[in-house]
Amino acid sequence: MHATTANRAAGSPDARYFARMSWIMLAAVILAFPLTYFVPLVSGAKQFIWLRHLHGLAFFAWMGLYAWQSQLVAAGKVVKHRSLGLFGLALSGAMLPLGVWMFLTSTHERVLAGHASPYELSFYSLFDITSFAALVAAAVATAMKNTDWHKRFMYSAAIALIGPAISRWFLLVPMASPWTDMGPNLLADLLYIPLALNDRKSLGRIHPATRIAILATVPMHVVEPWIAGSRWWNALAPGLLGP
Repeated sequence: MHATTANRAAGSPDARYFARMSWIMLAAVILAFPLTYFVPLVSGAKQFIWLRHLHGLAFFAWMGLYAWQSQLVAAGKVVKHRSLGLFGLALSGAMLPLGVWMFLTSTHERVLAGHASPYELSFYSLFDITSFAALVAAAVATAMKNTDWHKRFMYSAAIALIGPAISRWFLLVPMASPWTDMGPNLLADLLYIPLALNDRKSLGRIHPATRIAILATVPMHVVEPWIAGSRWWNALAPGLLGP
């Protein structure tokens, strides 16, 4: 996209939509952690291993950067947005090993604690980090020439982080399985509804990138509880993830 075209797109209602939604997404993530992280951290009620702090810092930073980048585009500051792109790419790259390290550590903690089904939650984490990585990769691949695709894939990558974050809300709500397990990601997936409506309003159709992201993630979020609880996954997981 040429600079003049990019600048016109920057101030569009479409760009303002993504800017508004990025604040909502950031707020959802921040509000997911007061009782399980911020309050225990400040009060000293719970001790966290340093990996959890590093993991949290990276993921909060990514959501904050996503919100900032979205505001820059809406304000027409495309050059500055692009200058921060390399930092965003490096941060995304760092989140992948951190995410894998964190879910492996959590898995091993559940095994050592004698959890009855220590590998079930690991499947959710594995799909979450895989879908996030794939969506970011798609966003990077389309960043220069297909900005409509780029911003929708980045929006979808943010959704992939929101589901795991708001799963903390479900710790306070007595719900029956599988709703307790599938609920967080499906609740986050509701953010695809305003995206689809915005697509219809701004483009007259649902953008292909929106359809791809929905089809690549939502069906799996529906069937995840049955895969995570299946005999074959729980037989495969110890060899795949370690004892």
